[in-house]
Amino acid sequence: MKRKVLAALMAMTLVVTSLTSCGDKNTKQAKKTENHSQEKHLTVGSTTGFFGAESLDPAYNWDSWLMSIYGITENLFRLDKNLAPKPWLCESYKNVDKTHWELTLRDDVNFSDGTKMTADAVKKCFTRTREMNSRFDETVSIKSMEADGQTLKIETSKEEPTLLNDLCDPLMAVYDAEAKVDKELGASCTGPFVATKFESMVEVSLKKNEQYWGGAVALDTLDLKIIDDNDALNMALQNGEIDMIAQLPAEGTKIFKDDDAFTMEGITSTRSHFLMFNQETIPDVNVRKALNRCIDRESYANVIFNGYAEPCYGVYPSMLSFGKTDGTNKEESSLDVKAAKALLKEAGYEDKDGDGIVEKDGKKLSLKFVTYSYNNQLLQFADMYQAQLKEAGVELKIETFDVLDDVMAKKDYDIAGLSYAIAPTGAEPYFVNMVFVPKGSNNYNGYNNNVVTKEAKKLATTYDREKRDAIMETITKEVLNDCAHAFMVNQQFVCVYNKKVTGFEINPSEYYLITNTLGVK
Repeated sequence: MKRKVLAALMAMTLVVTSLTSCGDKNTKQAKKTENHSQEKHLTVGSTTGFFGAESLDPAYNWDSWLMSIYGITENLFRLDKNLAPKPWLCESYKNVDKTHWELTLRDDVNFSDGTKMTADAVKKCFTRTREMNSRFDETVSIKSMEADGQTLKIETSKEEPTLLNDLCDPLMAVYDAEAKVDKELGASCTGPFVATKFESMVEVSLKKNEQYWGGAVALDTLDLKIIDDNDALNMALQNGEIDMIAQLPAEGTKIFKDDDAFTMEGITSTRSHFLMFNQETIPDVNVRKALNRCIDRESYANVIFNGYAEPCYGVYPSMLSFGKTDGTNKEESSLDVKAAKALLKEAGYEDKDGDGIVEKDGKKLSLKFVTYSYNNQLLQFADMYQAQLKEAGVELKIETFDVLDDVMAKKDYDIAGLSYAIAPTGAEPYFVNMVFVPKGSNNYNGYNNNVVTKEAKKLATTYDREKRDAIMETITKEVLNDCAHAFMVNQQFVCVYNKKVTGFEINPSEYYLITNTLGVK
């Protein structure tokens, strides 16, 4: 009898304990849910082309560009909406003479790990980036640096009229170079957000940087998702899976333009869609000019981009003082298949066997076109271009890649369809030195023009605005005449978001998507 009573008491004790435990768990879960609901969180989606970093190391390849977009990195200077550089992590500056600059850094900035940003830290950061990335010396011509407290003295190896613009380039991001760069979460930086999870080319999770110096960070957490299927990207915003699309693909503009549930903002950017012709495999300028005459720029801008791009008959967008096309022959870049056929015939190409493809010395004119697998506008252009070239007697074989650098460095292509921001800092030398001069980091087609190279050197030491524009006019004419590149459209930077998003500020440079003011209602 005592055993039965004891057993019953033990059973009752277990039940009570179990109920208490369940109650505790439910209470904790309720608190967790309550806390999550109070957390200010935002999810932003985009394609690989805008969100696709390979790492979170600012010195690696182009990843500093993405880290600036993510809100992780910042620079000594920052571009305003007119692409003019303004002090940011730098409090003030003095141009002592043509090759000496004295920068006074802010005294209230810490890296995300709590370490103070000093002039010495910036010096070590720039030194590491220079050692790791060949673009550094294309971007700035720093000969030496001296650090003393919050004062950084820079001596350039030559006159540097655009130094402040150049220091806005994400490659010049400021980070703690003395701390070990985490393989997943990257470097310790100064931006409003720090990474908590990073999956290359897939997703980035961020939280606010508790050390941030530039005012309250409106969001607690943030997820950045890569969705390369445009229909899936648009649907994700419509069904609430994401709150915002950064760099909205052209197809989406029709969907969201007149939908009151969303806000769509656009601004003309310096992002250019252009072709790069491999001069080793297409050495004849008449062939390149024929390929240029098969580009329908108007349809590309107004049909494929739904009007959110402007046709380009020069090199740079018309909003820039050096983007004028005065003195250039627009007709030479206008669609004219008949003219293309004449140019090919002049180059010695004819369709002798009647199969529709022209040939020379028994070799058919069949070209390999490479472009990004995720850029829907360039993919649509490739199909349109393929049809136009076929009419002219040229066969075009299309191949796509997630990353084009390796393919192009090996010169394993004939034509590349590219999307570059060609004046993101508002400075002319950026793209000139990268693409148009020999040994430029992205001079993948072997372009070499003595006049362009000479003018590029002159540009580097010219301060007067009118003289700089005149130099760029000369460079533009030479580039267009050589036809080693074909500039097609300049697109708008377009973002769309739902009504809960607050504090978003669009900028033509594309660098500053995620800021401390971005929040939710």
